[in-house]
Amino acid sequence: MTRLSRFIRFLAPGQSAFWLLMLFMVIYTSCVVWFDDHYFPAKKIVEADAVLYTSSIIGLLLIFRNNSAYERWWEARKLWGQLVNDTRNLCIKVDTYVDIDSVEKSQFGLILSNFNISLMHHLRGTVDGALRKCMEVPDDVQHLPLYFSRRAYEYIERWRQEGKIDSFKQMQIDNHARAFMDICGASERILASPISGSYKLILWIGIAINLLLIPWMLVPTLDQYTVVAVVLNSYFMLSLEFLAEEVERPFGTLPNELPLERICQTISLSIKEVLKTDL
Repeated sequence: MTRLSRFIRFLAPGQSAFWLLMLFMVIYTSCVVWFDDHYFPAKKIVEADAVLYTSSIIGLLLIFRNNSAYERWWEARKLWGQLVNDTRNLCIKVDTYVDIDSVEKSQFGLILSNFNISLMHHLRGTVDGALRKCMEVPDDVQHLPLYFSRRAYEYIERWRQEGKIDSFKQMQIDNHARAFMDICGASERILASPISGSYKLILWIGIAINLLLIPWMLVPTLDQYTVVAVVLNSYFMLSLEFLAEEVERPFGTLPNELPLERICQTISLSIKEVLKTDL
Protein backbone atom coordinates (compact mmCIF):
# COMPACT_ATOMS: atom_id res chain seq x y z
CA MET A 1 0.00 0.00 0.00
CA THR A 2 1.40 3.42 -0.96
CA ARG A 3 1.89 6.30 1.41
CA LEU A 4 -0.94 8.20 -0.26
CA SER A 5 -3.29 5.26 0.28
CA ARG A 6 -2.40 5.05 3.98
CA PHE A 7 -2.78 8.82 4.31
CA ILE A 8 -6.23 8.77 2.69
CA ARG A 9 -7.39 5.93 4.93
CA PHE A 10 -6.04 7.77 7.96
CA LEU A 11 -8.18 10.82 7.22
CA ALA A 12 -11.25 8.99 5.91
CA PRO A 13 -14.60 9.78 7.60
CA GLY A 14 -15.44 7.10 10.13
CA GLN A 15 -11.83 6.76 11.25
CA SER A 16 -10.87 8.02 14.70
CA ALA A 17 -8.31 10.41 13.20
CA PHE A 18 -11.02 12.22 11.27
CA TRP A 19 -13.08 12.95 14.37
CA LEU A 20 -9.96 13.97 16.32
CA LEU A 21 -9.20 16.50 13.61
CA MET A 22 -12.78 17.76 13.73
CA LEU A 23 -12.52 18.17 17.50
CA PHE A 24 -9.24 20.00 17.05
CA MET A 25 -10.87 22.39 14.57
CA VAL A 26 -13.69 23.15 17.01
CA ILE A 27 -11.23 23.88 19.82
CA TYR A 28 -9.02 25.92 17.53
CA THR A 29 -11.93 27.99 16.23
CA SER A 30 -13.13 28.61 19.77
CA CYS A 31 -9.67 29.82 20.74
CA VAL A 32 -9.55 32.18 17.77
CA VAL A 33 -12.93 33.64 18.72
CA TRP A 34 -11.80 34.08 22.34
CA PHE A 35 -8.56 35.80 21.35
CA ASP A 36 -10.39 38.03 18.89
CA ASP A 37 -12.86 39.10 21.55
CA HIS A 38 -10.23 39.81 24.20
CA TYR A 39 -7.26 41.12 22.24
CA PHE A 40 -8.57 42.48 18.92
CA PRO A 41 -12.05 43.78 19.75
CA ALA A 42 -11.70 47.06 17.87
CA LYS A 43 -9.28 46.06 15.13
CA LYS A 44 -10.51 45.37 11.65
CA ILE A 45 -8.56 42.53 10.12
CA VAL A 46 -7.90 43.96 6.68
CA GLU A 47 -5.14 41.46 6.03
CA ALA A 48 -7.47 38.53 6.65
CA ASP A 49 -10.00 40.01 4.22
CA ALA A 50 -7.28 40.11 1.57
CA VAL A 51 -6.46 36.46 2.24
CA LEU A 52 -10.10 35.51 1.91
CA TYR A 53 -10.37 37.38 -1.39
CA THR A 54 -7.28 35.86 -2.99
CA SER A 55 -8.04 32.36 -1.68
CA SER A 56 -11.57 32.55 -3.07
CA ILE A 57 -10.22 33.19 -6.57
CA ILE A 58 -7.85 30.21 -6.35
CA GLY A 59 -10.68 28.15 -4.84
CA LEU A 60 -12.90 28.78 -7.86
CA LEU A 61 -10.11 27.67 -10.18
CA LEU A 62 -9.56 24.54 -8.08
CA ILE A 63 -13.28 23.72 -8.21
CA PHE A 64 -13.22 23.90 -12.00
CA ARG A 65 -10.01 21.85 -12.04
CA ASN A 66 -11.45 19.12 -9.82
CA ASN A 67 -14.75 19.01 -11.70
CA SER A 68 -12.93 18.55 -15.01
CA ALA A 69 -10.71 15.82 -13.56
CA TYR A 70 -13.64 14.01 -11.98
CA GLU A 71 -15.62 14.09 -15.23
CA ARG A 72 -12.75 12.27 -16.92
CA TRP A 73 -12.63 9.68 -14.11
CA TRP A 74 -16.40 9.16 -14.20
CA GLU A 75 -16.50 8.79 -17.96
CA ALA A 76 -13.73 6.18 -17.76
CA ARG A 77 -15.65 4.35 -15.03
CA LYS A 78 -18.80 4.27 -17.17
CA LEU A 79 -16.83 2.94 -20.14
CA TRP A 80 -15.39 0.06 -18.16
CA GLY A 81 -18.78 -0.64 -16.62
CA GLN A 82 -20.16 -0.84 -20.14
CA LEU A 83 -17.33 -3.22 -21.02
CA VAL A 84 -18.39 -5.53 -18.19
CA ASN A 85 -22.00 -5.49 -19.38
CA ASP A 86 -21.20 -6.00 -23.06
CA THR A 87 -18.86 -8.88 -22.27
CA ARG A 88 -21.53 -10.60 -20.21
CA ASN A 89 -24.22 -10.06 -22.84
CA LEU A 90 -21.91 -11.31 -25.59
CA CYS A 91 -21.15 -14.47 -23.63
CA ILE A 92 -24.84 -15.07 -22.91
CA LYS A 93 -25.78 -14.76 -26.58
CA VAL A 94 -22.89 -16.94 -27.74
CA ASP A 95 -23.82 -19.60 -25.21
CA THR A 96 -27.50 -19.41 -26.23
CA TYR A 97 -27.32 -18.85 -29.99
CA VAL A 98 -24.25 -20.81 -31.10
CA ASP A 99 -24.05 -24.61 -30.98
CA ILE A 100 -20.37 -25.15 -30.20
CA ASP A 101 -18.48 -27.48 -27.87
CA SER A 102 -16.84 -26.54 -24.60
CA VAL A 103 -13.39 -26.34 -26.17
CA GLU A 104 -14.42 -23.64 -28.62
CA LYS A 105 -16.32 -21.81 -25.89
CA SER A 106 -13.16 -21.84 -23.79
CA GLN A 107 -11.09 -20.47 -26.67
CA PHE A 108 -13.59 -17.71 -27.38
CA GLY A 109 -13.86 -16.83 -23.67
CA LEU A 110 -10.09 -16.67 -23.42
CA ILE A 111 -9.98 -14.15 -26.26
CA LEU A 112 -12.58 -11.95 -24.53
CA SER A 113 -10.76 -12.13 -21.22
CA ASN A 114 -7.44 -11.31 -22.84
CA PHE A 115 -8.98 -8.32 -24.62
CA ASN A 116 -9.78 -6.69 -21.28
CA ILE A 117 -6.36 -7.48 -19.82
CA SER A 118 -4.58 -6.23 -22.92
CA LEU A 119 -6.68 -3.04 -22.88
CA MET A 120 -5.64 -2.39 -19.29
CA HIS A 121 -1.95 -2.74 -20.19
CA HIS A 122 -2.43 -0.73 -23.37
CA LEU A 123 -3.89 2.22 -21.46
CA ARG A 124 -1.14 2.04 -18.84
CA GLY A 125 1.62 1.80 -21.44
CA THR A 126 2.86 -1.52 -20.05
CA VAL A 127 3.60 -4.79 -21.85
CA ASP A 128 2.42 -8.22 -20.71
CA GLY A 129 5.02 -10.52 -22.26
CA ALA A 130 3.39 -13.62 -20.79
CA LEU A 131 0.10 -12.77 -22.50
CA ARG A 132 1.76 -12.35 -25.89
CA LYS A 133 3.63 -15.62 -25.51
CA CYS A 134 0.63 -17.57 -24.22
CA MET A 135 -1.65 -16.41 -27.04
CA GLU A 136 1.11 -16.65 -29.66
CA VAL A 137 0.66 -13.03 -30.71
CA PRO A 138 2.81 -12.15 -33.76
CA ASP A 139 5.77 -9.89 -33.05
CA ASP A 140 4.55 -7.22 -35.47
CA VAL A 141 1.31 -6.70 -33.53
CA GLN A 142 1.51 -3.49 -31.51
CA HIS A 143 -2.15 -2.87 -30.61
CA LEU A 144 -3.17 -5.96 -28.62
CA PRO A 145 -6.80 -4.94 -27.96
CA LEU A 146 -7.29 -4.52 -31.70
CA TYR A 147 -5.74 -7.93 -32.30
CA PHE A 148 -8.02 -9.73 -29.82
CA SER A 149 -11.09 -7.90 -31.09
CA ARG A 150 -10.29 -9.07 -34.60
CA ARG A 151 -9.83 -12.63 -33.35
CA ALA A 152 -13.29 -12.49 -31.78
CA TYR A 153 -14.80 -11.30 -35.07
CA GLU A 154 -13.09 -14.15 -36.90
CA TYR A 155 -14.89 -16.63 -34.64
CA ILE A 156 -18.24 -14.92 -35.21
CA GLU A 157 -17.80 -14.87 -38.99
CA ARG A 158 -16.75 -18.50 -39.07
CA TRP A 159 -19.86 -19.50 -37.13
CA ARG A 160 -21.99 -17.69 -39.70
CA GLN A 161 -20.22 -19.37 -42.62
CA GLU A 162 -20.65 -22.79 -40.98
CA GLY A 163 -24.37 -22.13 -40.51
CA LYS A 164 -24.21 -22.15 -36.71
CA ILE A 165 -25.82 -18.70 -36.61
CA ASP A 166 -27.90 -16.78 -39.12
CA SER A 167 -27.47 -13.16 -40.14
CA PHE A 168 -29.98 -11.92 -37.56
CA LYS A 169 -28.18 -13.63 -34.67
CA GLN A 170 -24.86 -12.45 -36.01
CA MET A 171 -26.19 -8.88 -35.92
CA GLN A 172 -27.33 -9.36 -32.32
CA ILE A 173 -23.89 -10.62 -31.31
CA ASP A 174 -22.17 -7.86 -33.28
CA ASN A 175 -23.91 -5.18 -31.20
CA HIS A 176 -21.82 -6.25 -28.22
CA ALA A 177 -18.64 -7.22 -30.07
CA ARG A 178 -18.51 -3.80 -31.73
CA ALA A 179 -18.66 -2.09 -28.34
CA PHE A 180 -15.21 -3.44 -27.46
CA MET A 181 -13.34 -1.20 -29.87
CA ASP A 182 -15.73 1.69 -29.21
CA ILE A 183 -14.76 1.52 -25.53
CA CYS A 184 -11.10 1.15 -26.43
CA GLY A 185 -11.23 4.25 -28.63
CA ALA A 186 -13.07 6.31 -26.01
CA SER A 187 -10.54 5.29 -23.36
CA GLU A 188 -7.67 6.25 -25.65
CA ARG A 189 -9.33 9.64 -26.17
CA ILE A 190 -9.42 10.25 -22.41
CA LEU A 191 -5.79 9.20 -22.14
CA ALA A 192 -4.62 11.32 -25.06
CA SER A 193 -6.45 14.54 -24.15
CA PRO A 194 -5.51 15.63 -20.63
CA ILE A 195 -6.42 19.03 -19.22
CA SER A 196 -4.48 21.82 -20.90
CA GLY A 197 -0.96 22.14 -19.57
CA SER A 198 -1.14 25.93 -19.88
CA TYR A 199 -4.21 26.02 -17.64
CA LYS A 200 -2.51 23.82 -15.03
CA LEU A 201 0.62 26.00 -15.18
CA ILE A 202 -1.41 29.15 -14.55
CA LEU A 203 -3.18 27.44 -11.64
CA TRP A 204 0.10 26.29 -10.09
CA ILE A 205 1.54 29.81 -10.42
CA GLY A 206 -1.57 31.21 -8.74
CA ILE A 207 -1.33 28.68 -5.90
CA ALA A 208 2.36 29.39 -5.43
CA ILE A 209 1.84 33.17 -5.31
CA ASN A 210 -1.11 32.76 -2.93
CA LEU A 211 0.83 30.51 -0.54
CA LEU A 212 3.85 32.82 -0.61
CA LEU A 213 1.78 35.94 0.15
CA ILE A 214 -0.54 34.52 2.82
CA PRO A 215 2.05 34.54 5.66
CA TRP A 216 2.84 38.20 4.97
CA MET A 217 -0.85 39.07 5.04
CA LEU A 218 -1.61 37.23 8.28
CA VAL A 219 1.46 37.75 10.43
CA PRO A 220 0.64 41.38 11.42
CA THR A 221 -2.61 40.13 12.89
CA LEU A 222 -2.16 36.51 13.97
CA ASP A 223 1.52 36.56 14.91
CA GLN A 224 2.47 33.01 16.04
CA TYR A 225 -0.89 31.64 14.92
CA THR A 226 0.04 32.40 11.34
CA VAL A 227 1.68 28.97 11.14
CA VAL A 228 -1.56 27.18 11.93
CA ALA A 229 -3.61 29.25 9.49
CA VAL A 230 -1.11 28.80 6.67
CA VAL A 231 -0.81 25.04 7.28
CA LEU A 232 -4.57 24.57 7.15
CA ASN A 233 -4.96 26.70 4.04
CA SER A 234 -2.05 24.97 2.30
CA TYR A 235 -3.34 21.52 3.20
CA PHE A 236 -6.73 21.98 1.55
CA MET A 237 -5.43 23.91 -1.43
CA LEU A 238 -2.62 21.50 -2.30
CA SER A 239 -4.67 18.41 -1.49
CA LEU A 240 -7.31 19.41 -4.02
CA GLU A 241 -4.70 20.04 -6.70
CA PHE A 242 -2.82 16.77 -6.13
CA LEU A 243 -6.09 14.84 -6.00
CA ALA A 244 -7.18 16.36 -9.31
CA GLU A 245 -3.79 15.51 -10.82
CA GLU A 246 -4.27 11.90 -9.78
CA VAL A 247 -7.92 11.51 -10.77
CA GLU A 248 -7.57 13.04 -14.24
CA ARG A 249 -5.48 9.98 -15.27
CA PRO A 250 -7.96 7.24 -14.36
CA PHE A 251 -6.16 4.23 -15.85
CA GLY A 252 -3.07 4.15 -13.62
CA THR A 253 -2.32 2.29 -10.41
CA LEU A 254 -2.68 5.03 -7.78
CA PRO A 255 -5.30 4.60 -5.01
CA ASN A 256 -7.86 7.02 -6.47
CA GLU A 257 -7.66 5.67 -10.01
CA LEU A 258 -9.86 2.95 -11.45
CA PRO A 259 -9.33 -0.57 -10.06
CA LEU A 260 -8.79 -2.07 -13.50
CA GLU A 261 -7.34 -5.32 -12.14
CA ARG A 262 -10.49 -5.96 -10.14
CA ILE A 263 -12.71 -5.09 -13.11
CA CYS A 264 -10.75 -7.49 -15.35
CA GLN A 265 -11.08 -10.18 -12.71
CA THR A 266 -14.84 -9.60 -12.55
CA ILE A 267 -15.08 -9.94 -16.33
CA SER A 268 -13.07 -13.18 -16.31
CA LEU A 269 -15.26 -14.66 -13.59
CA SER A 270 -18.39 -13.72 -15.55
CA ILE A 271 -17.02 -15.35 -18.71
CA LYS A 272 -16.24 -18.56 -16.82
CA GLU A 273 -19.70 -18.61 -15.24
CA VAL A 274 -21.68 -17.94 -18.41
CA LEU A 275 -19.70 -20.13 -20.80
CA LYS A 276 -19.19 -22.80 -18.11
CA THR A 277 -15.51 -23.12 -18.89
CA ASP A 278 -12.12 -22.57 -17.32
CA LEU A 279 -9.84 -19.85 -18.64
